[in-house]
Amino acid sequence: MKKLMAFVSVIVLALVVLTAGVSAAPVKSKNPDVKVTETAVKTPVNEPSTEKVLESRFLNMLNHNFVYGNDFDTVKGIVDNSVIALLDLRDGEDSSYIAENYVADFIFDMYGVKAENLDEINADFGVREGYVFILPRGYSTFSHEISSVEKNEDGSFTVVTNLKISDHDGVYEETSCTTLFVENENSAFGYNIIFSDIAETEENV
Repeated sequence: MKKLMAFVSVIVLALVVLTAGVSAAPVKSKNPDVKVTETAVKTPVNEPSTEKVLESRFLNMLNHNFVYGNDFDTVKGIVDNSVIALLDLRDGEDSSYIAENYVADFIFDMYGVKAENLDEINADFGVREGYVFILPRGYSTFSHEISSVEKNEDGSFTVVTNLKISDHDGVYEETSCTTLFVENENSAFGYNIIFSDIAETEENV
């Protein structure tokens, strides 16, 4: 649990925005007979807009997301792709496994999914109580850049990103991605990803 909280904290801390202010200073009058006690007012500078804060939050979540398209249809699809984001938390004795509590907490914070008995997933390949077996395979990396953020009538957000995909052979592909976020006050990120769809190209059709 400590390892996962540290991992999540890295993501969440990336969303912290610092603000600065102008120091108060005495105001001097040009008339020596006039005593002035007025001071300059502190003015905040570089204060981020709510939109920019949301963009940063969504972007950080997207850059830790490996679940796309039909993988949202099943818990297995979500789990098998989520473990890619958690490879640094693999078991030290056997890196083929990761503790299921790490995975359970991550998929709830990212996707709002509550699941039990995750150690039964991929049981055909290896069973270890309290652990999820990590399927050995190559995987792509994803790099998002925000194109637009739109608030929907129900309070959710539709985010369109420019997406760069690099597969395990190092081949790059550029496309776009549409993702739906909903608010979840119980999530460490404050939001959940409901779906994320990559636009079809000649390479990924």
